[in-house]
Amino acid sequence: MKAIIFNSGLGKRMGEFTKTNHKSMVKLYNGETILERQIRILGSNGIKDFIITTGPFKKKKKKTCSKFTDCNFEFVNNSIYDKTNYIYSMFLAQHLFNDDSLLLHGDLVFDEGLIKEIINDDNKSLCLINEEKQLPQKDFKGRVQNGRLKEVSINIFDEDCYCFQPLYKLSRQDLDKWVDKVNEFVKEGNTGVYAENALNTILDDMNIRAKSYVNHYIDEIDNLEDYERVSQDIEKFDQGVRSKEDAKVYRKNI
Repeated sequence: MKAIIFNSGLGKRMGEFTKTNHKSMVKLYNGETILERQIRILGSNGIKDFIITTGPFKKKKKKTCSKFTDCNFEFVNNSIYDKTNYIYSMFLAQHLFNDDSLLLHGDLVFDEGLIKEIINDDNKSLCLINEEKQLPQKDFKGRVQNGRLKEVSINIFDEDCYCFQPLYKLSRQDLDKWVDKVNEFVKEGNTGVYAENALNTILDDMNIRAKSYVNHYIDEIDNLEDYERVSQDIEKFDQGVRSKEDAKVYRKNI
């Protein structure tokens, strides 16, 4: 299984920081960048092959990745990152998609237990929803019917819609179907839309199962307010997990 990380966008809403850095370079509570945390967690769960799309500051991203000497990295640069959405980065990187994959956005912060569950889940293709969290106004929602993903959009707020995070586990077959539709969109000049716009047209022919992340942590950092909130929240989550593990060790030794 490979990890495909879309890291081409600039992230202008991060203010001054992204004038000299990519958004994935922001440091979390422990001094670890978002990208470092993603690679560390994925790598510790057996994923050693990474495809990373780049745009601005690609040298800094490559330098970060070089720290992980037990992993293999392939980089695909989107030179028109400021004129396209990540559907075009997906189009550019498709020649490297030759395995079952985890596909994720580069601004996601998540816990290790979530990745472990996703990888070990018997379903070949998964998406992530939270049926308890209030629907966001401007972020992705997922429409789920009979346990299957039917639509991903910012603009859906119906009873069968849930908070959604763009981290997918996809079989090679399902990834190929998505890529084929992405190619159609790009050929028609539709490069400014989400890759999910292409996905929505073929979901009836796919079996992407919805998995709840209610008991885990995953969120994205789009702006400075998100950065403050997510960095604080993941520290609390990580400390809580460590406390539970410490308690288990203690009970074993008494």
